[in-house]
Amino acid sequence: MSNRPIVIVPVDGSRETEWTVAFASSVARRAAADLHMVHVLSRAGGRWIGPEAETGVRARLRALRPLVEREGLRFRTITLRGRPESVIPAYAQLNAAKTIVVGRNYGTSGFWRNGAVANRISRSSPVPVIVLPTSAPVEPVAPLSLKRIMVAVDFNVASAIGVRTASDLARRHGARLTMVHAMTWPPNMVFSGGEAARLLRGLPAEASAIAKRLKRKVRAFRVGDVESLVVTGVPSRRIVETAASSNADLIVMGVAPRTPFDEAVFGSTLRGVLRRATVPVLVVPVVAGGQPWLDDANGSDAFSFDVAEGAVTPLAA
Repeated sequence: MSNRPIVIVPVDGSRETEWTVAFASSVARRAAADLHMVHVLSRAGGRWIGPEAETGVRARLRALRPLVEREGLRFRTITLRGRPESVIPAYAQLNAAKTIVVGRNYGTSGFWRNGAVANRISRSSPVPVIVLPTSAPVEPVAPLSLKRIMVAVDFNVASAIGVRTASDLARRHGARLTMVHAMTWPPNMVFSGGEAARLLRGLPAEASAIAKRLKRKVRAFRVGDVESLVVTGVPSRRIVETAASSNADLIVMGVAPRTPFDEAVFGSTLRGVLRRATVPVLVVPVVAGGQPWLDDANGSDAFSFDVAEGAVTPLAA
């Protein structure tokens, strides 16, 4: 068994697969990793079928071999049976994969392409997942030539890990880092006219306080050039709009596990971002991501991460 890192790229019979494999090949080459192209068969009517006709997938894989070989990669084609959101993360776990690269519309019907499967893979994966937009940009992003990174931030552990990941990338690439926190506005409650006006007047002060709090938190990650933004509106829309206005090459999001029922009832910022983003989204799944970002009862920072040692240590009083 090879000791080299592994980059996994799920493939189906769609035309978007070529762009996804090209991007994954570039990631694998720069990471000196092997590439595993994974084709998933699911059971229907008593037989195993792929997201697209199986013959179409196999034809697509044959067509992609020259592209991968040009990158000089060691690669394998793997066939798995089951639900993609279950078997792909399991394969990544068993093989200690470095990352998964998946197209936003992977595994969905040719009649209704959407990011449902990519969203579920991202939340259940044991490793970071790069979700690519529908088609290749005019000038494809070079994975190790990032100039501007944007990380979506909330006040939970998932965000802390997302910021740590984005900070590491920013230092490695000499990129500028932008943190954005989206405040839902209007609030999901009904207020009288006077109460709504009072809340609106208080928005600038609240946004300023949140921006300062974010800057305090990011000091623990020892990253220099950081811009902290607080925006209002529908979070998924505002995150994508802010990424576009800041010319971000990559959006980073730390996410906690969610059930499909939970997402259907309460909505999903990740799903909205994946649907609208025009640049790759690096999703960092965090098992305990829903917990508060190590704040004490009074809201002050009680702990900080020691990035160099990977430890969590109390702050001095």
